[in-house]
Amino acid sequence: MNSIRGTSGYIAPEFLTHVHLSTKADVFSFGVLVLETIAGRKPASYIDDSKESFTQYIWRNWVEGTYSNIIDTRLSVDSRSIARFIHMGLWCIQREATDRPTMEEVVGIFLGSSSIYLPILTRPNSILFKNYSDG
Repeated sequence: MNSIRGTSGYIAPEFLTHVHLSTKADVFSFGVLVLETIAGRKPASYIDDSKESFTQYIWRNWVEGTYSNIIDTRLSVDSRSIARFIHMGLWCIQREATDRPTMEEVVGIFLGSSSIYLPILTRPNSILFKNYSDG
């Protein structure tokens, strides 16, 4: 691979290290898309003037239990479902590909399967979501 191709904010960390790519890179991008849809914000942007990245904002609100701050006001969904989708999105963007779910697990979560256990998460790598227009 001579250069990285993809949209800033959606690229899995393994693209930056040139290690073996797998379908887990697609899982990462899908997780970003899910979180973007829930938040109604672009992933490669800062939140207001705080210099807090998209993932830092999502993660902070998740950990503090204020995930309702994340939700785009135009969405009308029940809080239990949206919490599960935020958890799933954060699971999808774990730094290590092996820590991410399979797409089969993601589909199961969307379908409401109670047999899929959502793990305790580690903080996603927010450096990948800096505002690249800032240089």
